[in-house]
Amino acid sequence: MHPIIAKIGPFTIYSYGMMVAIAFLFGIFIAKLEAIRKKINPDLAYDFSFYILVGALVSARIYYILFFDLKGFLNDPLYIFKVWQGGLSIHGGIFGGIATGLIFSRIRKISFWILADLIAPSIILGQAIGRLGCFLNGCCSGLPIKPFCGVNSHPTQIYELILDFIGFSLLWSLRKNIKFEGGLFLLYLMMYAAIRIIVSQFRADNFYLLGTNLTLAGLTSVIIFTTAIILYIKKRHG
Repeated sequence: MHPIIAKIGPFTIYSYGMMVAIAFLFGIFIAKLEAIRKKINPDLAYDFSFYILVGALVSARIYYILFFDLKGFLNDPLYIFKVWQGGLSIHGGIFGGIATGLIFSRIRKISFWILADLIAPSIILGQAIGRLGCFLNGCCSGLPIKPFCGVNSHPTQIYELILDFIGFSLLWSLRKNIKFEGGLFLLYLMMYAAIRIIVSQFRADNFYLLGTNLTLAGLTSVIIFTTAIILYIKKRHG
């Protein structure tokens, strides 16, 4: 684990925060390429991406605090602001990002689905890069396994990183073939929900609901997948 990359005077560079920043920069670059291809003003893509990032970060942090570390927040309320140290929930980020996107598109008077399709590849690419930050930070750890090459738990961060990159490759290759608005974004939601269901089987930090074997991540992913596939079918044939 390398949670701290470097210290420069009074400043500390955290690996998690650095990878989130890198993920955003790569996401912006990919969104710009898509905006140019679709003949959409790149400035609109920049604005949309920025507000989505802010909304997603806020909701991802609140979601994480509520379900995974409420005790830490109660002991130190300022802890909620220390996002550079880790502690973001992707599910919370998805919900907040969608809500922010709906508000943004309404204000700018442009279809939410057009903008969502525009940044769908960027989102999953950013998630892949972000998981590298989780790996370096040592969070989102996996269940114990028989020690192998110095590894004694499932590297779930790497599992998801690989699957997210595969998801990005699929979305990038399909982006020109889906002709209806929202199709690419809904495919992203289905892909990520499936990825999370798979990876959660190996994670050690799952939040179980009411003493059952049902995890919050698993239930949320099933809901997202089901909703996305219903909307996909409806929009494709509507």
